[in-house]
Amino acid sequence: MMEAWQEFWRLFDKGGFVMPLLLAGSLLTVAVAVERFRVFRRATAGADVMREKLAALLTAGDWAAALAAARQYENFAAQIAAAGLSQPERGSRAAELAMEGAASRGAARLRQRLDLMNLMVTLAPLLGLLGTVIGMIRSFSVLNLRSGQPFAITGGVGEALVATAAGLCVAVLSLVLLAYFRNRLDGILNDAEETAALILQALAERQP
Repeated sequence: MMEAWQEFWRLFDKGGFVMPLLLAGSLLTVAVAVERFRVFRRATAGADVMREKLAALLTAGDWAAALAAARQYENFAAQIAAAGLSQPERGSRAAELAMEGAASRGAARLRQRLDLMNLMVTLAPLLGLLGTVIGMIRSFSVLNLRSGQPFAITGGVGEALVATAAGLCVAVLSLVLLAYFRNRLDGILNDAEETAALILQALAERQP
């Protein structure tokens, strides 16, 4: 274990000044992923059970109980349902507008900080490329100033390769996490649409 850490720090030191930036970017990506995972888990907790309860209560025509059931949960679909069920006497159009507003606000909260991951997908390879260019410049500078020393150039080339590899690793990590959360977001929005459709159908059946 100790040898692995020593090798890591040796490569980290060889990568040049972009390595602390890439390390900070990777830690930021992981921190955002942990925070978003908690938010997304809360946004989906009990959604299926709540929708089943709503379907039964709406079928029975008990709108007050349906609203109370929606307010018992904190998931994304429950927020949409509570907005639509708050004033059923105003009609389906008013309920639809209320649910659309709640969905827009909730989706914006779920998308928060995902742009940071998207930024790292683009920024990390560019930082690695910058380290590559600087390393190659150093290599050729050494070659010009110290002709006859073939081993002097390898340090700069090694720095260039380490920086490139580190930038790609951070970008791949950010891309995988971003794809995961975007997929989760699509699932949450689909669940909310199903819940909204359930309420709108019940409202349409309720109207004479």
